[in-house]
Amino acid sequence: MNCEHCGANLSLDDMTRPNCPYCQNVLKHHARAAEHAVLVNKMMDDRIRGMYPGIDPKNVPQIGYQFGAPMDPSFGRFQAAQTQKAMQGAAKTAAWITIVAFIVPVLLVIALGVGVALWLFVAV
Repeated sequence: MNCEHCGANLSLDDMTRPNCPYCQNVLKHHARAAEHAVLVNKMMDDRIRGMYPGIDPKNVPQIGYQFGAPMDPSFGRFQAAQTQKAMQGAAKTAAWITIVAFIVPVLLVIALGVGVALWLFVAV
């Protein structure tokens, strides 16, 4: 492929760099990738902040602006934090289910037994 600015023949290694090694202009696919990254980051920010209101803006994960850049490591921390919150919510739900499904019926049986015993004691 040739550079669109100076016409130099670019190798595959030259294409992985953001700038042309000869004229130092930004290569078209790197500039386009940076534009896409801005758009994706804006969409992710809107979506995540909509799903988690009150989240600190610096905790919203972003992707890099370089062509082929990996996801920011903060995304892993974000996912871990959301997983931890979900697990805490699940633990609270499980505790309430345990209380309602086991402890309340046991208390009702005990109360019923005491009531029947009192009824028999008074009736006799």
